[in-house]
Amino acid sequence: MISKEQFLTIKRLKQEGVPIAAIARRIGISEPTTRKWANMSEAGFDELKKDDTPYLDNYHEFILSILRVCPQTRETNILYRLREEFPDFECRKTTFYKYMRKLREQTGFVQFTGRVTSLREESPPGYEAQVDFGQYRMKDMYGKPVRVYFFCMVLAYSRMHYVYFSRDPFTTKTAIQAHEYAFQFFGGRTQMIVYDQDRVFVVDENFGNIVLVPRFEEYVKKVGFSVRLCRPHDPQSKGKVETFVRYIKESFLAGRIYKGIDSLNSDALRWLDAEGNGTTNLRTRKPPRVMFREEAQHLTRVQFSDEGFSEIRSVSDKYTVKIDWSVYELPRAAVKPFEQVRVEEQDGMLLFYKAAENELIHKCPRRESPGGTTSYEGNSRKGDSVASNSFRLRFEAYDVAEAFASQVEETEPRYKNLQLGRMLTLSNVFTMEQMVEAMDYCVNIGICSAAEVTAFLIYRHGKDYITKNISKNAYYRNRERAEEIRREQDGRYR
Repeated sequence: MISKEQFLTIKRLKQEGVPIAAIARRIGISEPTTRKWANMSEAGFDELKKDDTPYLDNYHEFILSILRVCPQTRETNILYRLREEFPDFECRKTTFYKYMRKLREQTGFVQFTGRVTSLREESPPGYEAQVDFGQYRMKDMYGKPVRVYFFCMVLAYSRMHYVYFSRDPFTTKTAIQAHEYAFQFFGGRTQMIVYDQDRVFVVDENFGNIVLVPRFEEYVKKVGFSVRLCRPHDPQSKGKVETFVRYIKESFLAGRIYKGIDSLNSDALRWLDAEGNGTTNLRTRKPPRVMFREEAQHLTRVQFSDEGFSEIRSVSDKYTVKIDWSVYELPRAAVKPFEQVRVEEQDGMLLFYKAAENELIHKCPRRESPGGTTSYEGNSRKGDSVASNSFRLRFEAYDVAEAFASQVEETEPRYKNLQLGRMLTLSNVFTMEQMVEAMDYCVNIGICSAAEVTAFLIYRHGKDYITKNISKNAYYRNRERAEEIRREQDGRYR
């Protein structure tokens, strides 16, 4: 699209009587395009210019949401994420790479490349922290060996240290909790944190195509810091925390008797105050706590909450909900496929509510690691089919439903799945009371089938509900039976 100055030039030259061909040569565009602009009003051009937003700017915020989490994500991976998230996205690779180069320069999310082979420049206050894990074999007061695991975080500018011990290897959940403790200890967070490619945080990293563990990625987005991953076998990239891990083992843990994990964490806090953060650093020539006075002013405060998460999810056609790559099965009698449910977490338990009625329908423990399926035991009875289980769960509050299902399975064992499946379809159209009334009628006369229920519903409620859900031939057959039921009922009450 031409600029406003070029447009005004075209309009001026046309008023002066200059031929369109001459104007086109002067502006450097084709004659048809020049004629189009020459015939357009200035108000129309302004309106068109207003709506002429560059195509990739429409995806600006989505791209930034990826860069904020991990600036070193490759352009190829971002392009794949765009095509996956927006199926109608179309853009040439060269155009996209030019746009990303300009965007990185404007926002400062420069991609980290190469291995650090020389002294790094000092990070500004509040910009970078480094995280690592360690483990150590201690002895308790009875001489029995005990292995402890610890989480370390070091602020790159001030060299302020924090350590947290655990008896069990760190999982994504406990590592996130350790981050919370560290942020409370420092009084805030840095803009970026450097990690190893640990399975606690990273699912995969292939030449910059980074896939974080979903739960950790949600936490990073919530708190707001960026992630930078070191290359494999490259400890120099986070030498400050690597040195601190060795320092903990040699200066704090060596020769110490294990008296319990709580006692060990309390002793570690006293050691940090006295020695870990009180000893003069060889590089800065100052104790970390002195340097921290300046860096503390540049840390970003973190809002801590114990409420867990709360999200709205849609139930799949298999009565399941997916959370952090884990699948949780819900009671089939309580929900319907594609219904909206609200999921909350409290004390490690997931609570599932109907979004509209705010009714609790299920409660189960959250899986420790992503992946896997948590089944709902009430959804299956040994030896029963899926249709039979679903039917009994939907009508479990009514005794007549069990009598109806038992008679169907006894009289038509070969077609019981079709019969009970048809009953489930009818229950999506008619109310529970209407279905129970029809089944009660069938049990009383000794004819239990989906066709008999359909005929009774036509007799009681007319054809409007039925014709939308069955074929014409089936409707005609059921209508004839409905007329017979009407004559039987009329004769009974005369």
